Amino acid sequence: MNKATKIMTTTLLATSLLLPTAASAEQVVDKTIITLGESLGAKDKAWVLARLNAPEGITPVIATAADEEKYLGKNVPQSQLGGNMYSSAKIELAEKGDGLSVAIENITWVTKDMYLNALVTAGVTDADITITSPYKVTGTSALTGIMKAYDQTSAETGIKLTDERKDLAQQELSVTSDVGKTVGTDKVAELMNEIKAEIAKQKPKTKVDIENVIIQVIQNNNIQLSDAQMERLTSLFSQMEKADLNWGQIETGLKGAGQDIHAFATSEETKGFFAKLFDGLSKFFNSISGLFK
Repeated sequence: MNKATKIMTTTLLATSLLLPTAASAEQVVDKTIITLGESLGAKDKAWVLARLNAPEGITPVIATAADEEKYLGKNVPQSQLGGNMYSSAKIELAEKGDGLSVAIENITWVTKDMYLNALVTAGVTDADITITSPYKVTGTSALTGIMKAYDQTSAETGIKLTDERKDLAQQELSVTSDVGKTVGTDKVAELMNEIKAEIAKQKPKTKVDIENVIIQVIQNNNIQLSDAQMERLTSLFSQMEKADLNWGQIETGLKGAGQDIHAFATSEETKGFFAKLFDGLSKFFNSISGLFK
């Protein structure tokens, strides 16, 4: 066996330790789904799988640039769709009524609350979602991967995301980002949730009624928005109203702040997984080191 062949064989064997085989793997294992951005190299994939404590035998859902265009391209600014797909996610399915929580790491554009609101609007419920990337990125590939994952595992999760609701989620993400430039990214999600709560409470019937609810909320919060921002908000919530969404379910579907990524990363379970992974890799490479002598 020549040296080049030895190196190729070694690489293939190492990769096989990190990723499950298609024949034995499933997309949902222990009520868990993993998504990976397609731009991740072998080392980055290993890092993400360890970071997310991926169950053995799981087949990750791969989010591609084509998927990003499909799921987000219609409404999300192209400047945020860089084509480099690195952000990835772990979805842990919870019991009915538990709500939705999100924890993020190395994400620069999609905030935790933006993920929460967009996903609940899309129809995602009752899950703990952890989003990470080995590099600082916008976070759109993780959102893409999550929606693709629910599309591919609807039989297992019991959740079917309709095209209408996915489109509304896209629009909400875009509008939230726009309004956030005025009110601040730390306050915009609270504003959106307050509007949803008032719509659930007041049950407006027309676009004018919805606009009045929005005006009431922004005035109560001493916020000034441009005419264009007001039009975008009114249009978004009018479309939501026409879609006959369950406003009460949307408004209460969030679990709140979610899990802190640092607490997740330093938990005993996660540290144990990292230790086992790298100890196994170390032993593997030590055992084959003689091939190169």
